Amino acid sequence: MEIAREVVEIAVETGSARVRRELVTLERAMWPWHDAPVGRCLAEAPAPVREGS
Repeated sequence: MEIAREVVEIAVETGSARVRRELVTLERAMWPWHDAPVGRCLAEAPAPVREGS
């Protein structure tokens, strides 16, 4: 989660489309855990990137 949050900060600061795509890939890979605490945190972490889109 810590790394995902740092990646979100990088995506927001740089506007990098590649980093945004990587976040989407991570979200998809973590889908099996979407109802676990880590999955819920991961679902919330990219919100700043989505809002900035």
